Amino acid sequence: MKAMARKWGNSIGIRIPAAMANSLKISYGTPIDVELDGEKIIVTRKKYDLKELLARIPDEYEPEEIDWGEPVGGEKW
Repeated sequence: MKAMARKWGNSIGIRIPAAMANSLKISYGTPIDVELDGEKIIVTRKKYDLKELLARIPDEYEPEEIDWGEPVGGEKW
């Protein structure tokens, strides 16, 4: 596939064809990693690691309880 680099603000953008994006499950807002390898630009879809995400939670974080109201179906509390 050939593509044309275009100006996008102060940066350069390259469009990814829809078929290619769909096969990689990339859509608007999907986090990706971009790295330079010599004269190659390598683009990979960012995969999250649960341990990495949990490590980002501050030690002082206290989750708050949310009252969703009375049960409306067959919920058991």
